[in-house]
Amino acid sequence: MRLKLTLLFAAAALLTGCVKNELPLFDEPFVYLETSTGSDNAVVGADMRATVTYYIAISCPAFTEPVGVNFTVTCGDGLAEGVDYEVVTPGNTVSFLPGIWRMPVRIQWKDHAIDESKDNTVTIALTGTSTGTFTLGYPGPAARGSKLVITKKNL
Repeated sequence: MRLKLTLLFAAAALLTGCVKNELPLFDEPFVYLETSTGSDNAVVGADMRATVTYYIAISCPAFTEPVGVNFTVTCGDGLAEGVDYEVVTPGNTVSFLPGIWRMPVRIQWKDHAIDESKDNTVTIALTGTSTGTFTLGYPGPAARGSKLVITKKNL
C-alpha cells in the first residue's frame, strides 16, 4: 500500500511538472494592449455602429504612485477619423492609480463603406510611460501587445 501511494505521488509530481501550455513568468514590469477577449488584433464590420472598448493593461508588482501610459491612434489610408471611427477616450494618456490594472481606450465605429483595396486598419500603439521602468508590450524581442491592430471589413 505504501509503495502504491509513493508511486501515485511521484506520477502526480511528474505530470504536473510537464505542462506544455504554461504561461511564461516575467520579472519586469510591462504594459500591453488587448481586446476584451485578450487578443492583440480585432475585426469590425464596415456597417458597425457601436462603441468598442479596448484595453491598456499593466503587469507589475503593486505600485504606490500613479503610472501614466501614452498611446497613439493612427489609421491606414482607407479610413478617416470622424468618418469611419472616432476615438472617444480623451487625450493620448491613461493614468493607472494604485490598485488599477486595466484602463479602457474606446473607439466609436461608424457605418461607412470602405474600399477593400486600401489599408482599412486603426492601430493603437503604446509610446511610453511616465516612469520609464515599464516595457512596452510583453517582454521579449517580439514586443507582442505593444500595439493593437483593428481591421474594418465588409462582413
